[in-house]
Amino acid sequence: MADSKDYLISLLKDKYEHEMSRRRDFESSLNIPITLLTALFVGVYYVATDSTVNSQYCSLNAIKWILIIGIFLTSALTMIFLFIVYFGFKRSYCVFPKSTEVHNDYKGLESYCKEHFSDTYESSLTDQLNNHAIQWYLQCNKHNTPLNDKRGNALFNARLCVCIGLSMGLLLLTLTTVIKVL
Repeated sequence: MADSKDYLISLLKDKYEHEMSRRRDFESSLNIPITLLTALFVGVYYVATDSTVNSQYCSLNAIKWILIIGIFLTSALTMIFLFIVYFGFKRSYCVFPKSTEVHNDYKGLESYCKEHFSDTYESSLTDQLNNHAIQWYLQCNKHNTPLNDKRGNALFNARLCVCIGLSMGLLLLTLTTVIKVL
């Protein structure tokens, strides 16, 4: 029985560490979208302020401004999604209880096992501690997995918006080249 509980604790601990690793990975993956957004803003600023890009053809000028507005909208959505990834759930993570709480639980279990299981005190105490550890891991994993899933979805949406914005940026670059050639 003790081996199966130890194995269960090991599995739950691995899942807990996996979710904490996902948390760190989400936070460290914010650099690329922010860099791409900066590049998009610089490109849009250049196109919007370049006087040689103003076309005498009204339709080309309208398309240019539609693309610029589209890039700003996708960039705003990207920033909202990145805000959700980074700040949205920052303090919502479940972590193990504080050391003082674990120590107090241990003291309570110790006195309980001495009182009720004097002949099998050591094995009963170990069994009770394993049960508490299982509950701590279950509680944390049950709480952290959906949070990471929400952060993962928000990061996916942010990357999707960046890709759409970059596509519009490439269209704007092509349009700018056509306007300068005409």
